[in-house]
Amino acid sequence: MKVILTSDVAALGKSGELKDVADGYARNFLLPRKLAVSASGGAYRAWQHDIASREEQRKRERGEAEIAAQRIGSTTLTMGVKVGEGGRLYGSITAKDIADALARRGINVDRHKIDLDEPLKTLGTYKVAIRVASGMIPEVTIAVEPKG
Repeated sequence: MKVILTSDVAALGKSGELKDVADGYARNFLLPRKLAVSASGGAYRAWQHDIASREEQRKRERGEAEIAAQRIGSTTLTMGVKVGEGGRLYGSITAKDIADALARRGINVDRHKIDLDEPLKTLGTYKVAIRVASGMIPEVTIAVEPKG
C-alpha cells in the first residue's frame, strides 16, 4: 500500500515522503496513529501539488538569494564613527550596525547571518562574510572612517 507520511517515522522516512509499505503495517500502525495517509486519489494529487509548490518556492528563494548575494558583493559600506586617541573608536561596529546599514541600502539581512567574530573597534577596511543561503556567502566591504 502506498502512503504519504505526515510525520517523521524512524526507519521509514520523513514527513511528506511517499512510501510503499505492507498493508497491515499501514492499516494497523501508520494510519490509526495518523503518521500517514493513504496515497489514493485526492491525497496523492494534493501531495503532488504540494511537492511542486515547494519546489517552485525553493527556486524563487534561491533566485532572490542570488540577487541579494550579487548586491552584497558589490557593496561598500562607509561607517563614520567618533574616534579617540590612537585611532580607537568610541564604541564599536557590530553585526546589527552592519545589518542596519545594509537595510538603508535596500538589502535586508538578518544580523545573525553576518559572520563577525568580534565587533570592529579600529579604523580601516574590512571584508565581512554574510551567509545569504546555503553555499552563497558574499563579502561586503566595510570602511571604518572617522566621523566629521
